[in-house]
Amino acid sequence: MEYNNQAPITAGIYSKVKPDKKILADAAFGYYISKEIGRNDAGQTIVVKNNSIMAVEAFEGRLDTISRGCHFANGKAVIVISGKHSKSDENESPLIDLSLLRYAVECGSRAVAVEAEKVSILNIKECIDYAAKSRLVFFAFSGTDLLRYMKKGS
Repeated sequence: MEYNNQAPITAGIYSKVKPDKKILADAAFGYYISKEIGRNDAGQTIVVKNNSIMAVEAFEGRLDTISRGCHFANGKAVIVISGKHSKSDENESPLIDLSLLRYAVECGSRAVAVEAEKVSILNIKECIDYAAKSRLVFFAFSGTDLLRYMKKGS
Protein backbone atom coordinates (compact mmCIF):
# COMPACT_ATOMS: atom_id res chain seq x y z
CA MET A 1 0.00 0.00 0.00
CA GLU A 2 1.25 3.42 -0.91
CA TYR A 3 0.65 6.19 1.62
CA ASN A 4 0.19 9.31 -0.50
CA ASN A 5 -0.93 12.57 1.02
CA GLN A 6 -4.15 12.49 -1.04
CA ALA A 7 -5.10 9.72 -3.40
CA PRO A 8 -7.99 7.47 -4.37
CA ILE A 9 -8.02 4.54 -1.99
CA THR A 10 -7.59 0.98 -3.23
CA ALA A 11 -9.74 -1.93 -2.04
CA GLY A 12 -8.62 -3.41 1.26
CA ILE A 13 -8.91 -3.36 5.02
CA TYR A 14 -7.23 -0.36 6.64
CA SER A 15 -7.83 -1.21 10.28
CA LYS A 16 -6.77 -3.89 12.72
CA VAL A 17 -10.40 -4.87 13.29
CA LYS A 18 -11.77 -6.69 10.26
CA PRO A 19 -15.36 -6.28 9.07
CA ASP A 20 -17.63 -9.13 10.10
CA LYS A 21 -20.52 -10.45 7.98
CA LYS A 22 -22.99 -8.06 9.60
CA ILE A 23 -20.84 -5.01 8.79
CA LEU A 24 -20.29 -6.27 5.25
CA ALA A 25 -24.05 -6.81 4.80
CA ASP A 26 -24.80 -3.29 6.05
CA ALA A 27 -22.07 -1.83 3.82
CA ALA A 28 -23.45 -3.73 0.81
CA PHE A 29 -26.96 -2.46 1.51
CA GLY A 30 -25.70 1.11 1.94
CA TYR A 31 -23.74 0.90 -1.30
CA TYR A 32 -26.77 -0.47 -3.16
CA ILE A 33 -28.94 2.39 -1.88
CA SER A 34 -26.30 5.01 -2.72
CA LYS A 35 -26.01 3.61 -6.22
CA GLU A 36 -29.77 3.67 -6.77
CA ILE A 37 -30.37 7.21 -5.53
CA GLY A 38 -26.96 8.49 -6.68
CA ARG A 39 -28.18 8.74 -10.24
CA ASN A 40 -29.90 11.92 -9.06
CA ASP A 41 -26.74 13.36 -7.45
CA ALA A 42 -27.79 12.50 -3.91
CA GLY A 43 -26.68 9.86 -1.47
CA GLN A 44 -22.90 9.60 -1.50
CA THR A 45 -23.02 9.03 2.26
CA ILE A 46 -25.44 6.49 3.72
CA VAL A 47 -25.68 5.46 7.37
CA VAL A 48 -26.98 1.92 7.93
CA LYS A 49 -27.69 -0.31 10.91
CA ASN A 50 -29.12 -3.83 10.75
CA ASN A 51 -29.91 -3.51 7.05
CA SER A 52 -31.98 -0.37 7.66
CA ILE A 53 -31.25 3.11 6.39
CA MET A 54 -30.64 5.57 9.23
CA ALA A 55 -29.68 8.59 7.08
CA VAL A 56 -28.98 9.55 3.48
CA GLU A 57 -26.83 12.53 2.55
CA ALA A 58 -28.69 15.23 0.72
CA PHE A 59 -28.35 18.99 1.04
CA GLU A 60 -27.15 18.99 4.65
CA GLY A 61 -23.73 17.47 3.93
CA ARG A 62 -21.73 14.47 5.04
CA LEU A 63 -21.07 15.35 8.70
CA ASP A 64 -24.67 16.21 9.46
CA THR A 65 -25.74 12.98 7.78
CA ILE A 66 -23.32 11.01 9.96
CA SER A 67 -24.53 12.76 13.10
CA ARG A 68 -28.20 12.20 12.30
CA GLY A 69 -27.73 8.60 11.19
CA CYS A 70 -25.65 7.62 14.21
CA HIS A 71 -28.19 9.26 16.50
CA PHE A 72 -31.00 7.17 15.02
CA ALA A 73 -28.82 4.04 15.03
CA ASN A 74 -28.09 4.51 18.73
CA GLY A 75 -24.61 3.06 18.26
CA LYS A 76 -22.99 0.54 15.92
CA ALA A 77 -23.83 2.34 12.68
CA VAL A 78 -22.01 1.58 9.44
CA ILE A 79 -21.14 4.64 7.35
CA VAL A 80 -20.86 4.01 3.62
CA ILE A 81 -19.27 6.64 1.36
CA SER A 82 -19.42 6.03 -2.37
CA GLY A 83 -18.28 7.88 -5.46
CA LYS A 84 -20.53 9.74 -7.85
CA HIS A 85 -22.98 7.52 -9.69
CA SER A 86 -24.40 10.09 -12.09
CA LYS A 87 -22.65 11.33 -15.19
CA SER A 88 -22.84 15.02 -14.22
CA ASP A 89 -19.78 15.11 -11.95
CA GLU A 90 -18.07 11.80 -12.59
CA ASN A 91 -14.60 13.37 -12.36
CA GLU A 92 -15.21 14.57 -8.79
CA SER A 93 -14.46 12.17 -5.99
CA PRO A 94 -15.42 12.52 -2.33
CA LEU A 95 -12.51 13.30 -0.01
CA ILE A 96 -12.33 11.99 3.53
CA ASP A 97 -9.73 12.55 6.20
CA LEU A 98 -8.84 11.93 9.82
CA SER A 99 -11.42 14.44 11.08
CA LEU A 100 -14.21 12.44 9.42
CA LEU A 101 -13.06 9.20 11.06
CA ARG A 102 -12.85 10.93 14.45
CA TYR A 103 -16.32 12.35 14.01
CA ALA A 104 -17.68 8.95 13.01
CA VAL A 105 -16.32 7.40 16.21
CA GLU A 106 -17.58 10.30 18.36
CA CYS A 107 -21.04 9.84 16.87
CA GLY A 108 -21.08 6.10 17.61
CA SER A 109 -20.16 4.47 14.32
CA ARG A 110 -18.48 1.09 14.37
CA ALA A 111 -17.38 1.09 10.72
CA VAL A 112 -16.56 3.37 7.81
CA ALA A 113 -16.67 1.74 4.38
CA VAL A 114 -15.59 3.68 1.30
CA GLU A 115 -15.79 2.83 -2.37
CA ALA A 116 -12.34 1.94 -3.73
CA GLU A 117 -10.94 4.08 -6.54
CA LYS A 118 -13.87 6.52 -6.24
CA VAL A 119 -13.14 8.06 -2.83
CA SER A 120 -9.91 9.90 -2.02
CA ILE A 121 -8.24 9.85 1.37
CA LEU A 122 -6.16 12.70 2.79
CA ASN A 123 -3.18 11.54 4.88
CA ILE A 124 -4.10 7.87 4.81
CA LYS A 125 -1.33 6.90 7.25
CA GLU A 126 -2.96 9.06 9.96
CA CYS A 127 -6.33 7.49 9.15
CA ILE A 128 -4.93 3.96 9.45
CA ASP A 129 -3.25 4.78 12.77
CA TYR A 130 -6.44 6.30 14.15
CA ALA A 131 -8.58 3.36 13.03
CA ALA A 132 -6.21 1.00 14.85
CA LYS A 133 -6.19 3.10 18.02
CA SER A 134 -9.97 3.63 18.10
CA ARG A 135 -10.91 0.06 17.07
CA LEU A 136 -12.91 1.49 14.15
CA VAL A 137 -13.45 -0.88 11.23
CA PHE A 138 -12.19 1.05 8.20
CA PHE A 139 -12.13 -0.49 4.73
CA ALA A 140 -12.43 0.24 1.03
CA PHE A 141 -14.55 -1.97 -1.18
CA SER A 142 -15.14 -2.70 -4.81
CA GLY A 143 -18.86 -2.15 -5.33
CA THR A 144 -19.54 -5.26 -7.35
CA ASP A 145 -17.58 -7.49 -4.94
CA LEU A 146 -19.38 -6.05 -1.92
CA LEU A 147 -22.89 -6.66 -3.25
CA ARG A 148 -22.53 -10.42 -2.72
CA TYR A 149 -22.87 -9.75 1.02
CA MET A 150 -26.36 -8.28 0.71
CA LYS A 151 -28.94 -10.09 2.75
CA LYS A 152 -31.61 -11.95 0.87
CA GLY A 153 -34.79 -9.94 0.49
CA SER A 154 -33.04 -6.53 0.61
